[in-house]
Amino acid sequence: MKTNQKKLPEPFLPFENLTEGLIPEKLPEFKKSIQDVMRSHELIYEQKRDALSGIAMDALAYPSISAEARAMIEEGIICLLSEGAGPYHPRYVAPLYERLLHNGSDFLELKPAVDLYDATASLITAYKYVPSAGLPVFIGRIDELLEPFYDTVTPLEARKVLRTFWLLVDRLNPSAFVHANIGPQRTRIGELLLDIDRQLKTLTNLTLRFDTQITPHDFALKAIGNALELTKPYFLNHPRMVQDWGEDYGIASCYNSMRLGGGIFTLVRVNLKEMVKLAEPSLDDLLQRVIPMVAEKQMEVIQSRIRTIVEDVGWFEQNYWVEEGLIMKEKFTAYAAVYALAEGVNDMMARLGRPQARFGHDAQANHLAGDMIAALHASVKKISLPYCEGWGGSACFHAQVGINTDVGVTPGVRVPSGEEPDLYAHLRAEGHTHEWIEGGVSTILEFDQTAAGNPEAVLDIIKGAFKVGVRNLSIGSANSEFVRVTGYLIRRSDLEAAREHKALRHSSSIVGSGFLQTKPNHLQRVTRKV
Repeated sequence: MKTNQKKLPEPFLPFENLTEGLIPEKLPEFKKSIQDVMRSHELIYEQKRDALSGIAMDALAYPSISAEARAMIEEGIICLLSEGAGPYHPRYVAPLYERLLHNGSDFLELKPAVDLYDATASLITAYKYVPSAGLPVFIGRIDELLEPFYDTVTPLEARKVLRTFWLLVDRLNPSAFVHANIGPQRTRIGELLLDIDRQLKTLTNLTLRFDTQITPHDFALKAIGNALELTKPYFLNHPRMVQDWGEDYGIASCYNSMRLGGGIFTLVRVNLKEMVKLAEPSLDDLLQRVIPMVAEKQMEVIQSRIRTIVEDVGWFEQNYWVEEGLIMKEKFTAYAAVYALAEGVNDMMARLGRPQARFGHDAQANHLAGDMIAALHASVKKISLPYCEGWGGSACFHAQVGINTDVGVTPGVRVPSGEEPDLYAHLRAEGHTHEWIEGGVSTILEFDQTAAGNPEAVLDIIKGAFKVGVRNLSIGSANSEFVRVTGYLIRRSDLEAAREHKALRHSSSIVGSGFLQTKPNHLQRVTRKV
């Protein structure tokens, strides 16, 4: 699928012994971390359990990489995004739930579903065991999965069953990284789900795969009504995604694309603000020397983590998800991610003698942003990685949403919150970079209260955004209870509870409240009138 790929130096083996134990001088710090978690009154039991697991992972030795790659990690140019030192499972997976419903599962002791009760019970059971990130980040293209079972019950029963299902999804998986897809077709399940979600107001993430040629006009308006109240669903540029992925894709977690039946081994990101510091005040040096060099080290780190999961841990061996055909190794890849594009561009423009030229507001700065992303994409694509057949043998390019430890940097390829230019300049600036980011990227728009009375105008804006290249659009309202932090949702009431050091049920709300505390201006987005 990919050609002219550059081979990395053959592989970074043997690995350091992942079971050699904790470095002695780290033992006091290790014990203190455990005690801090155990004594915390801001975490519930399940959150403490997950935090303790993370501490144990961080105590392991890192897979072997070169001194140059390790230096880039220590300098903050390359970030491992809290995955732990020695990964033992893929970051994200997208099981073939349709196959589970059709065939059942011997391991989970599930028979093939015959009605809507069976189908929803089987999915809830499967979500409990999905082997990625401690939770089911992808719960399926729900309308396609459940629509065949709609007529097995009465319409009233269908509503009750789907409401119970959606309630359990939220209560049993309390994280806004749990993600469902609907569309592009109108289905009875899809319409019901929009009604139920508006009633229950869950934090579970939702994407509408939108296509102007397929998605009915009134169904799109209904989704806009939900988005203005709940800040979901996302509006995804389905035709653009089909160009890159075919029909074989799902959207997981924040806005991450992956193949159905496959997944993502790891997400390793580059801080573009730190990267540009390696360049001379010269665009040629940045684009032709620095970017290929950093991308190569990023791929080296990714390769080391992939080989740990596949070869050292043997994740695909004796794995019932694989044995039952619900997950396939040949559909996996990894994410090569970027963030802090705005800061990288602005700093580079200052070094070139134009400190007032800022991303989103200046044509030359916007052009540089596109050149940087295109150069990184090309560099990533050239390097062959093992076990990445799901993306033609290379990593998939991604714009990472950001975490609470990011200070002074903007998520992904976005214009900084509060600095957005006029609407169409904003969409053009960010949309220009989306072309190369097949693995996941989004733009956030927030409207004032007038939008609720004019959903047709909002729909026109969505269509216009797709025409200028935007892949994925989040729309919301300034008076909504829900805030899209970077790629996931948090309730404003949860933010207030976090400020009072109260425990929160949703683990993602803990992360989101921390992010907002480090970025006090994040809530000051430009509000659009329509």
